[in-house]
This record gives sequence, structure tokens and C-alpha cells, in this order.
Amino acid sequence: METVLLSANIWKQGGWYFEARTAEEVMVAIARLGAHSVNHRFAWRGLSNLNYPLTSSLHRLLERKGVKNIVESKLRAWEKEILGEARNWGLGIEGGSMVDDLQLLADLQHFGVPTRLIDFTSNPMTALWFASKETFHSDGRRASGILVALNINRWYKKNESMFSTIRNPDVVEGGVSRQLELGLNLRSPFVVSSAIPNVRLRAQEGYFVACSHPDYSRQPLTSLNIEIMKSDRDIRKYFTEYKTQGLPAELPYLAIKVPSNHKEKIRTYLHHSYNKSWGTLFPDYQGLSEYINGGYFDKELLKCDEESALICK
Repeated sequence: METVLLSANIWKQGGWYFEARTAEEVMVAIARLGAHSVNHRFAWRGLSNLNYPLTSSLHRLLERKGVKNIVESKLRAWEKEILGEARNWGLGIEGGSMVDDLQLLADLQHFGVPTRLIDFTSNPMTALWFASKETFHSDGRRASGILVALNINRWYKKNESMFSTIRNPDVVEGGVSRQLELGLNLRSPFVVSSAIPNVRLRAQEGYFVACSHPDYSRQPLTSLNIEIMKSDRDIRKYFTEYKTQGLPAELPYLAIKVPSNHKEKIRTYLHHSYNKSWGTLFPDYQGLSEYINGGYFDKELLKCDEESALICK
């Protein structure tokens, strides 16, 4: 259970925003986006609070440290220090060989170390599960979530924007930092897939989007160096009516509100219809630990007790 401070709905301000009012509208919006953008590829991310921007954990670390004017040079300096410290700890070894910096960043991300990588999934139902996690504002009100569909079609078509991590960088010219530096030199977002995906990454059908940090951060896509025109269209009209005529053929992204009062219904739906749960998305020891220590196990026990009491009556 997470508590966050109140702030403006930054996704609504961006324009490419659909304010779903029910669980059914959330599901319909996902389906209609796919039908409208049939030849486009989307990266999906779920945020449990609609006031969260798309920001890397490394960027957030620098903010907590009080770093002002976060630019790529500052982010890269911290990143090099973190990578160097991880190597000093003997991390980044697979099968007797060093993995490259991108793979090490992917592994560090898995264990909660701040990196520039942002987690995405190819499965909208997985992202929706994260968007429907219970979160509270600082005043005690339940927070609505946000389901982000980021159009990666233009990057996906360019081979130079698609990177796979390297198991043995010693045999590659440029060594451990080659793939990461190639991506950063693009000055635009790039997609990272792990050559050694852990069990959680496979279960969540996950990959990463990374980018050299923009000179000027623009919410809500804070850590991505892309220019997106603000939409002045009535997005809700397009996704509640049967026609999407007038909607651009290529949406840069779509942010779908996940209403707080429908989160539990969505979670139940995802569990029974799509097999999305703590056990299927976090099938490892760390996942079990988070499930029990986070109080989610207690809720399941309470639910079982209530169901048993009803049966006894």
C-alpha cells in the first residue's frame, strides 16, 4: 500500500489522455487502440497513480539527492559510478564472462538499483495489473492509476534503435559499454531486450526503453527525449463512440485512466480471465517475499476467512 502526494493530473495536461470511468471503458479503450493502430507496435506501462510521470529510477534518485538541472552529463556520471561499483562487487558475470553494461543495468534494475532503464511490457494486461495496484494520496483518498501505451513503431522500424544486451562483450569491438553508448548517441529513445532474461522478465513479457536524458524535461514523458505535440482533440469521444474517424493514424501515446473505485474489479478480472497475479508475474523468491511482507497475503487470508464464514452460515 503506497501513499503519494497530491498533484495535478499531468497526463491529462498532455492531451493524449482517455478518462475511463469504468472497468469496461478501460478494456474497450485497449481494444479500440489496437483496432485503430493495427500496424503499430506499443510499449505498455502501468503506473498505480495517475500523477506519476514517465521517469527513470535514476532520475528520481538524483531528485532525492537534491541535484538541480538534471541533464545527460550528470545522469551519465552517476550511472558510470553505479556500474563501476557493481563491477567492484563482482557483479555482471555470467557463465564465467562479463556481461555488457546494458545487461548489467537490466540486472540491477531487477533488484531495485536506480538506472536509466524504464520497464515496459508487450502485454497490455500485464501493464494494467500494475496500474490497478492500490495506492493512496496523502489525504487518504484512493488514487486512480494510469495505463500508458507508448507508440514505439518508428523506433522499432529502425534497427539502430533496437538493442539486445550482450553475454560476452569481450568478443565485440568497443567492449562492455559499446551497446549503451551507441544507444545514447542516438539522442532519441531506444528499446532494450535482455539476452539473459530473468524469470520475472519472461513472466511479465518485459523489456526496457532508455534514452539520453533530454536537456529540458517535459512532463509527463520526463526521461524520454522526444517532442510530442499536445493533442487538442476530444480523445474520450473517439474511444467511447464506435468511430475513430478524425483520430491521427499514428498516436504518439495514449494514457488511459484506471479509476480508483474500479481497481479491485479490474484486478479480479485480470486474475480470472488473464491469469495475472502476484504468483504469475513475480514467480521467484523475491516475489513471494514482497507478496507476504507487503500485506497482500494477509488480504487473501482475510478473503478466504470471509468466504468460509459465508459457507458456514
